[in-house]
Parts: sequence; C-alpha cells; structure tokens
Amino acid sequence: MASSRKLPQPDLAHRVAAVLAGHPHCRRLCVGLSGGLDSVVLLHLLASLRDAFGFSLSALHVHHGLSAKADDWARFAVDFAGSLAVPCTVRRVTVDAAGVGIEAGARAARYAEFAAVVADAVVLAQHRDDQAETVLFNVVRGAGLAGIAAMPILRSLQPGLDLLRPLLDVPRAVLAAYAAVHVLDWVDDDSNADPAYDRNYLRLVAMPVLRQRFPGVDEGLARAARHAAEAEALLGEYGRQDVAACLNEAGGLDLHRAALLGELRARHALRSWLQQLGARPDKRAFDALWQQRGTESLCWHWHGLMLRSYRGALYVAPDGVPAAAMQSCPFLPLQKVPLEGGVLRWQRGWGLRESLLVQGGLELRPRSGGERLRARPGGPSRALKQLCQEAGLPPWLRTQTPLLYLNGELAALPGVAVAAELAEEGGWWPMWQAVPAGPNGG
Repeated sequence: MASSRKLPQPDLAHRVAAVLAGHPHCRRLCVGLSGGLDSVVLLHLLASLRDAFGFSLSALHVHHGLSAKADDWARFAVDFAGSLAVPCTVRRVTVDAAGVGIEAGARAARYAEFAAVVADAVVLAQHRDDQAETVLFNVVRGAGLAGIAAMPILRSLQPGLDLLRPLLDVPRAVLAAYAAVHVLDWVDDDSNADPAYDRNYLRLVAMPVLRQRFPGVDEGLARAARHAAEAEALLGEYGRQDVAACLNEAGGLDLHRAALLGELRARHALRSWLQQLGARPDKRAFDALWQQRGTESLCWHWHGLMLRSYRGALYVAPDGVPAAAMQSCPFLPLQKVPLEGGVLRWQRGWGLRESLLVQGGLELRPRSGGERLRARPGGPSRALKQLCQEAGLPPWLRTQTPLLYLNGELAALPGVAVAAELAEEGGWWPMWQAVPAGPNGG
C-alpha cells in the first residue's frame, strides 16, 4: 500500500458535486473500486457528498485473479469502503484473453460485472490523464470520430443503468493532492509499471515525452475528444434524420432516396441504419456491402445480422423464421408494442376505425394460406400474395408478417393492406417489423 504527503487541498468536491447536480436521476450510485488511488479518492469524495445530495452509495470490486496480490486488494477494498460505511461487493471473474489480449479481456470481464449492478449509475474514477491516453491510443489505431471522442462523462450501460465518470476533466495530480490532504491509503498494481502493455507504454513512455515537449498535451487531447464528441453527436443527429427519410413503409432502406442525399451522406445513412440495428461492421465488411448494395442477389452477413436487397431497397432478413403463433395484442396508438416475433405500431391515415380498435379483440395470427382481403371500398377481395407483390413486400418477409384479426375477422396485413369495410380516413394503419436475427434480436 502507499500513502501520500500533505499538499494544499484542491477544490475537488465542488467539481464532483457539479457533475452530480447535472444528472439528478442518478440516485443509487455504485463505485467501481479497484483500490487504486483514483477509485479510493472517488469513493471518499462521494461518501462526503452522500448526505448533502441524498443518494445511496455502494462499491463493487472486480477480482480478476491475475495477480498474487488480488486477494489482498479485495480485502483492502472491502475494509476501506467499510470505513466509510459503504457496502462493498467483491466479484471474482475469469479473464478470457483469447484473441484480444489480457488488457481487453480484463476490461470485458469488468464491464460485464458493471452491467449487472443494481443501481442508477456505476461511477468510475477515470480522469483527464486517462482520457488523453485513450485519445492517443485510439488515434494510433486509426479510430474514427467515435474513437477520438474517447470516454463520455455519461453513457448508458443498459436500460436503466448509466456509467458516470465525474472526474473526467480532472488531472490526476489533483486527485493525488486530495489523497494527501485526507491521508488516504491505496494499493498499487505492479502490472501498471510494465510497459509491455500498450496503455502502460503510452502512460509510462510516450506521454512523458510528449508532456516535456508539449506541456499542455493532456488538456489538448481532452479538448480534441470534446470536439470529436460534438461532431459525432451532430453526425448522429443527421444520420437519424436521413435514415428516417430513407426508410420505406416495409422498414427497408430505400437506396433511391439515399442516393439523392449524395454519396457521403448516403454512406453515412447506411452506417447509421446498421448502428440502429446493433451492427458496427469493420471497413472491409461495410465497403463490401456498399459495393453490392443495389444487386438483387445481395445477401450480406455480419455477426448474425443478414441484409438482402429487393426492388432498390435493403431489408433485414430474419433468417426465414415464420410469424409467431396466435397472440392477442393491445391497441396502443403512436407506440411501438413489442410482441413475440416483432414489433407492432400504428400510424394515422387511411386505416382501421378507432371506434372498433378501442373495443379490443385484436389478435395476430400466422398465415395459413388462401386468405383474401378487400383492400379498396367497392373493390373485389384479393389474394394476399397479390397485395404483397403490389406493396413491394420482399418475399422473405411475407412469412414473417402476421395477419391482424379483429374479433375473429381478418382486418389487416400490417404494412400492406387493411379491410376496406373496417377502415376510414383518419383511422389507424398497422405496421409490423419482424425482430432481426442479429445483434438486436433473435
């Protein structure tokens, strides 16, 4: 263990308090407590602010089992947290370094434990020096804007659980000064002194050289991260708008609409759509998709996600899984309703009469064959196959789309047609999107 000598007390509590005030939804905080200087200071700070802000506080120590001292570090974390009346949980993990290395494997194991925490936010002690190293590390690996943006102060780990870094704009020297004033002890991980690890090399070798030549390098790199984050957020906003403008009624990305945006925005719209589907392909895979995007024989795979092309649009192909068995469904206008096999939503326009829908009796059923529907007032009933062809519904999606029944009567083929005798202007048009058999589903 190490301790520090007394230095002038930095005004650190006010900085952390300001971050907490900006995120009032974080009422249950869990600190990732390694036992090192940074996390010790963070836990001590939050314990001092606990009563004033009225949040609950706990700690999590992830035991990686990579050092002979790992048990001692776990005991220190529990004892230190206990001295502040903070409950501390120790989680033992197995690090899988195959194909990624010890650093990445340990990080993956650690973040898996963070994601399982019952809290509003997991709070980590990364500081400005860490941010600068992360930017540099990502730059030398050829990262794009997202990589240069590095670590955000707040991001979602999973629904209802955020990851918060209140020290991200604070130099490590300020944390050391705080530890000195409060005579705090901490543990030192011997592996942090080994330059064989990439991040250690940057911290121990590259950054000291850069600081000698460019004294403001840490702040400069952190500022570059903020600029990149703003640019990435702006591109994300444009991407969402462009995707919305390019999606057709069947949920496919219309390549003709995308082409009107120009090549750069069209490529960005395609990448944004993939991200919405949970896919972040590497450059080679994305370029292959871009080159083949308009060919009718396209069948593109990425980590379980499959895209196919039909009539000038790209669609998610859910691997031929048929529509789910019969199930009742609620009428929730302007909402996305998750159901077995997909999502149902309603939009205003020519559609089913609301007075009928609010009475209930809605069911989704798989197709059995031979169904017909009168899609136009006064027109003949027509086979669903014909209606699907006219609507441009891709063949592989036709078995994925269930039929909507109202009190036992066929009322609609979502996204394609509604029964004219049950419809009116200003009614509700049902839309169905099958769950993709990829990163976001199946």
